[in-house]
Amino acid sequence: MNKKIIAFTFVYAVIMAGLLFITMNHNWNPSGYSYDSDGSTVVIKEGLGQNETAELEAAENMSEILLLQAAIQDVMNHWQLDLIVISLFFPLILFSVFKETQPFKEQIPHKWFVVMAIGIIVIYAVATVPSYIGEIQSVHDRVNALIN
Repeated sequence: MNKKIIAFTFVYAVIMAGLLFITMNHNWNPSGYSYDSDGSTVVIKEGLGQNETAELEAAENMSEILLLQAAIQDVMNHWQLDLIVISLFFPLILFSVFKETQPFKEQIPHKWFVVMAIGIIVIYAVATVPSYIGEIQSVHDRVNALIN
């Protein structure tokens, strides 16, 4: 196998492993917020280092806390789906970068394959980014309502 293809695959795997590690081990999501609950209190954490932003009594703000938890869970579910989709884009990117690995070489010219691959990625990004913006804004609004 070509050393360039192996290096490209290795770099992609390292990036994906890093994303999976911070997502699974640190409860990271694009909103930057997570929470821990022990029943009577809820701790809101911010950032990758999970710096404590606020500690709230669950009984005092139950409805707002539940709305925050739902908003964070929406972003987290969306992010986990995107991790799967990003990993599925790997063959398209690989076949676009390395012309010799492209399937259906005789039927689809390489330029058209690259255009289709870019189109698929752009369409997915256009479909998912606006919903991220709304979900992240919702999380920030809920956090601000609880903290202030």
